[in-house]
Amino acid sequence: MNDDLLARREEERALLLAVAAGDPTAFPRLHARFRPLVERYVRHQLVDPWQTEEVVQDVFLEIWQLADRYDPAHAPLSWIRTIAQRRAIDRVRKSRADRERDLRVGAREFDLVDHSSAERAESVLDRAALHRAVTALPDRQREAVVLRHLVGLSGPEVAASLGVPLGTAKTRVRDGVIALRRVLVR
Repeated sequence: MNDDLLARREEERALLLAVAAGDPTAFPRLHARFRPLVERYVRHQLVDPWQTEEVVQDVFLEIWQLADRYDPAHAPLSWIRTIAQRRAIDRVRKSRADRERDLRVGAREFDLVDHSSAERAESVLDRAALHRAVTALPDRQREAVVLRHLVGLSGPEVAASLGVPLGTAKTRVRDGVIALRRVLVR
């Protein structure tokens, strides 16, 4: 088993040296060989799958660009893992700095104003407008909208309550909501 491991490490070393020498067939083989390992390692460092994918791409771009700096005295996996670790840590630090900056900027621009009395007045006006709009709906639509959105029944429950097919109940609710929007937007 030890001989197999040593042989595999020598193949990996030769592959990385071939990438460094500019062999056009070496990089796709290196990518296929190490991508699952790099992806698994980076995924442990980052939670976001999109960031993981970006970091993995960055890692292989850096490997391709810096392959001539690889020291064959070291294991290729160690060298690649070091690049992956550096890239993952950079991404974590950048994300943290972005979050902290957003919080600082957000806190600086946040004005504490009590809007409760104005909101209560608007709420009363909104409820009155909604009541007028609901009352203006045709009876069938009004019943469906009230049961669905004010009583909180599900679509099948509305259909059963009205004694109509589910599709009919959904259509009445949809048409009623569209009519309400038209009235309330004016």
